[in-house]
Parts: sequence; C-alpha cells; structure tokens
Amino acid sequence: MDERVVRTIAGLRDWAELQAFTKNAAARDRLTPDVKEALDQRSVELGRELMARKTGLDLTSLSAAEQKIVLAVSQYVALKEFQSSHATRTFDQLRNRGLIGAAESAVCRGSPTEGFRTLAEANHSDISYEQIVVDHTQEFSERAIWYSRRALGMPNTLSNPPAQDSSDIQTKTTSFIAWLKKAAKINDGIIPLFTNDEAAAAIGRNDMQKYGRAHGNMQSRIDFACYRVELPPLGLAAEEPFELAWSQDRRTWAFPVMQMQRAAQLREWTDQDFDRVLRETERLPGQAHLIWKDAFAKEEQAIQAWAYSFSTEEITGEDIEESRAKRNAIWSRDELILALDLYMRHRASPPARDSLEIEELSEVLNQLGTVLGQRINGTYRNTNGVYMKLMNFRRLDPDYTAEGKKGLTRGNQDEARVWDQFAVDPARLAEVARFIRKGITEHLSDENLAGPDETGIEEAEEGKVATRMHRYRERDRRLVVEAKVQAMKKHGRLVCSVCNFDFSKRYGDVGANIIDVHHTKPVHTLEPGEKTKVTDLVLLCSNCHRVVHSRRTWLSVEQVKTALANASARGQ
Repeated sequence: MDERVVRTIAGLRDWAELQAFTKNAAARDRLTPDVKEALDQRSVELGRELMARKTGLDLTSLSAAEQKIVLAVSQYVALKEFQSSHATRTFDQLRNRGLIGAAESAVCRGSPTEGFRTLAEANHSDISYEQIVVDHTQEFSERAIWYSRRALGMPNTLSNPPAQDSSDIQTKTTSFIAWLKKAAKINDGIIPLFTNDEAAAAIGRNDMQKYGRAHGNMQSRIDFACYRVELPPLGLAAEEPFELAWSQDRRTWAFPVMQMQRAAQLREWTDQDFDRVLRETERLPGQAHLIWKDAFAKEEQAIQAWAYSFSTEEITGEDIEESRAKRNAIWSRDELILALDLYMRHRASPPARDSLEIEELSEVLNQLGTVLGQRINGTYRNTNGVYMKLMNFRRLDPDYTAEGKKGLTRGNQDEARVWDQFAVDPARLAEVARFIRKGITEHLSDENLAGPDETGIEEAEEGKVATRMHRYRERDRRLVVEAKVQAMKKHGRLVCSVCNFDFSKRYGDVGANIIDVHHTKPVHTLEPGEKTKVTDLVLLCSNCHRVVHSRRTWLSVEQVKTALANASARGQ
C-alpha cells in the first residue's frame, strides 16, 4: 500500500472523514483488502480515543482481558458510529464499573448483549464480552462465566446461574463460612459445637422464625459445595441438623446422617478446606433445592458414594473424647488459668480422671460458663474434657518432658500463652485463680459479666472475669460521678490525666462533663469485700483509655504518658 495512503488514513480525524475516504476509494476502485484493513484499524483507534474521552479511564497497563475489552468496545463503537448511532450506555457502564465490571454486568442477563449481536453480525464475535470472559475466567465471577458459556452455546454443569456475589445469600454464605473458619482456627481445626440459632445470630439472623428457611437454604448450598469438593457437610457440624435436612424422599437409600455428622464434627478443618467450600458456593445458584434436584437427576450414584464414604472412616475412642471436648465452647483464659492452677498444685502427680479435684473443677467451670454467658450443654466441661485439658499442659512442662515424655500433643496456642505467663509464678497464678473463683461466686446469680466482649478492649491476661469486673467498676455510676466531682473541686475542670485533653474546651457546652474513668488498681488484687476508692480512679479521654486497654498486658497511665512523650519528641 502506498505510503501516502497510509499517512492519509492515519490522519483521518473522525468517522465522517473515514466514511468519505472509504466512499472515494470505492468509487475509484482502490478499496483493496490492505486499504480496508487499514481503515478498520483506524476506525478502532478512533473508537479507543472516543472511549478514553467519554469514560476518563486510564487505558494503559491493562491485563490481557482488559486489553481485549478495550478492543471489543472500540470495535463496537466504530460499528455503531458507522450506523449513525452512539454507545452512550456502554460508556456509562465503563465509567461506573470499570472495564472488568462493565463486562461482568453486561453478560449476566437472560439474553445475549446487543454488543454480542452487533459484533457477531460483523464477524467479530471472537472479541465479544462473552468470549473474553470464557477465555479469561480467572478475572470474572462464576456467574459471568455461566452466562457467557450459555450465550456461546457451551454447556454448563448446572442448569441455573450462580448467585450474584453481592446477593444476600452469597454474602451471608461468606460470613457464615468465615465464622466457622475462625472458630475452627483457634480450636485446632475442630469446629466448636453450635446450634443453628447461634449460627444464624452470628451472621445477623437473630429471628429464626423469620429467617429459618433462608438460613436452612444457605446451609444446604454449603453442604452441596462440600459434596462437590468431597468434604463432610459443614451444616452437620451443628449440634442438630435442620429437621427436613437429609430426608430420604422417594429414594431407595437414606443418608447415613449420624456418620456424616460425626465426620463433620470430628474433622480437623483447615483454612484450605473452608476456602475450597467458599469458592465452590460462588459457582452455585441461590436456591439449594434446585441444585440438589438437578444433581440427583444426573449423578445420584456419586452423591450416594460421597455420603457413604464417611461411614467407613475409623475413629478411635480417644479421638471422639478429645473432639467432644473441643467441640464445646472454646476454652477461655479464665478456664485455662483455673486448669493450670490445679495442674501446678499437683504437678508431680496430676489427679485422676475420676478424682474429686477434677469433678470439682468441672463444676466450677460450668458455673463460670453461666457467669460469662457461654452456652452450656450436656458435655460442657465434663470431667473427661477437664482431665484432658490438664494432660495438655504436660507437653509444656519441662519437668515432664525432661523424662522423654510428651503428654497429649493436640493442645493449642492459648494453653502455651497461659503457661508462659503464669507457670513461672505459681503464687500469682494461685492469686488470680482465687480471684476468678470469687468472681464466679459473686456473680453467679446476675448477668453483669455476661454478654459479648467490648470492641477495642483487649482481654486482660488475667482473663474475662477480671476484664469484665474491671470494666464494670469503671462504669459504676456512683464512682464515676464521685470521681468527676472530686476532679472539679481540685482542678475546676475535667481533663485527661495523660494528654490533658478537655472535652468542654474543645467542643464547648456539648462536651461538658464528658470524660472516661479508669480503674488503676488491678481488680484481681482486691481483697474480699474491698470497695473501690476514688483514689483508685483516674480520668482519661476515650483515646488514651483505649490505648491503656489495647494490649493483653494492660498499660499503666505512666506507660501511656511515656509513649505519648516519645511520639511527640519524634514529631509524630
């Protein structure tokens, strides 16, 4: 092709000039294949330039899929302009959603996109959004892949499209799996026993009369995902399955529910297990009954083989006992401190499983569960679980391991932390243990220490009872008022003892009388019947008070003052 023609085509400024050039070339019989290709390329370049102007997107440093989307849009814009039409809606989608988001949104619909039809008619279906999605699945959702495959005439495994990532069913599914994952992670992989009501409440569904069906549907989707990745059904990790779950219907065989439940409850789940299940749920439609119905019609034998695979696993009695103990609510620091105290008092020869000491501690721990508002069930901190917890400490005891012994090997990091902090000081351990027992007795008949932990308040190394009693005293209305009155008499204003912040000075009248009260004396050191004195209290702004409680070993007021002074010296 003549160099002058190349330069002329490259200099065409818009589609009007492009069309005029095309018309003249055709009239002079000079519209050769090379000229047509150059004109098409310039048309796409004009489309890209218009796309950049209309959307404001940065079209550099793009992924392979994004580069193809730019090409597809540029080609589509050129075709529309030649038809004296415009791609306003496409530009709006790109501006609002970005390249990947616009393609994702466009393909997820009941019928193929206009862009798909337009490009197909011009023999450019190879750069349609749908083809790009299928060619670059790692950059798109399972929902977009499903719709794109259907538009291209490709088969899908499931008859219905996956739920949207932002849909309520998928967001709740993600939250529920994250809740289970966290619970298992801090409990050596064993999912602590939970009820369906508790699981629903954990993800914001507190009214099971209202949300029971939705929650059951969500768990059924997760169980199907477990089937697909060949894991035990997570829904059966609960104390009891939903009433209608795993029914036989008209099949000639029944689900071995007890064996499946045992497999789910005794499995040591890994992060990878939960991640695999979550990824699989992202491929599933929203309605679980449709998924199972479709699967039973096509692969009933595979479902049966999966279900019965859990009835052949060999699990020892020791595995069952240890897992039962772990499936209860996770051991709190208070419980570990009490257990360690008993172990240290009988370090050379721990009490037997059926001893009075183990039985008494089991009873105390059940009372503690009531005080802290943890769920109690028939196996909660029974003598087997308490005895095994003491045996877990043996693996950390150098007096025991020095003889070449190991103790039970399935302890967790919390046990190691409590050992490191208290085993070296048995006197302090005994003091804290006595305080916890006293707190149990004092608060057994009230609810002052129950309820969830406070956000931003790190649990003290002495445990939940000390933490909550400390905060309970700090919020004692009588003490708070008295501390503020004393401060006003002495200083004439309420200021933070660390940073001198004055709410009334900063905010005016609306900030008057606002200040936190911090209890400086470790609560567990109070003697029986000892009352908190105003001299034990200090005024702090909310920020400094939060810093005091930001670590497990709470900071003193002087430590926070020093930290603030050091930060100021560094110019921070």
